[in-house]
Amino acid sequence: MPTFLQFAQAEAQRLWHGQHLKRSLSKAATFAAFGDFQTREISDYKPSHIHAFFDDIQASRSLSDSTVNRYAAMITKVFKQAVEGELVTHIPKFTWREEEETTRPLYYTKEQLAQMCAYYDDGHPQWWMRHMIIIGAQTGMRRGEILKITRNLITNDADGGLWMHLTKTKNGSERFVPLNPKVMKSIEALGYNLAKHWDEHSFYRSWDVMRGKVLGNHKGYVFHTLRHTAATRLANEYKANTAVIGMLLGHRSDKTTRKYIKAQPSALQQLASQLQH
Repeated sequence: MPTFLQFAQAEAQRLWHGQHLKRSLSKAATFAAFGDFQTREISDYKPSHIHAFFDDIQASRSLSDSTVNRYAAMITKVFKQAVEGELVTHIPKFTWREEEETTRPLYYTKEQLAQMCAYYDDGHPQWWMRHMIIIGAQTGMRRGEILKITRNLITNDADGGLWMHLTKTKNGSERFVPLNPKVMKSIEALGYNLAKHWDEHSFYRSWDVMRGKVLGNHKGYVFHTLRHTAATRLANEYKANTAVIGMLLGHRSDKTTRKYIKAQPSALQQLASQLQH
């Protein structure tokens, strides 16, 4: 009988794709490194074992509930595959507390985006983060996708439009992302190569400082929120349908896309006003 990690590694190509595969295997390795999980057979897990792992990583790494829940999703997927392969009879019925609800929407307003960009002016040591913010808000690309931008991945169509060709994305598929003039200006400012400016440590440290000074230190305001912002603006301001937004973001299902779209108060107010006619 294999261990959890051995089974996850053997089934990885059937469970995950693209960057999600790499991240999920990394989580599986972290899970396997806890206690005696390196040698424990996959059929020999009880909910208490998994709960002990959750408690440990949250205490030792100060992880948020949402991050721990991503570990839970990985664990569930591996056990589900083991059940379907008739290796085990059931998925351990572990639980994890729900994430705390937030009263603030997880998207950036135009004013917040302007303040974030102003913070990273040309005199700031991490000025390049301003252009990352612009590209993320305008395209909905993931941080890792933005880091891949190079001149040779930008293509023209017959109408003169510019596109970023992402040859392999998180879900394993290629994607073409349209680039408007504002995005191209930022790409040019970065010399068509964000990677040469990138430093992971300074990025996270600087983002935490900026979030405290500009965004009220709300923990929901992370770089990925720019992706939600692009989806929310397209749906609320430009009335784009879910399928089109999903194509832009590279989602495989409308269900995933709907999670990215938040209702802006102004859009709801406009709908309410229309009811009177």
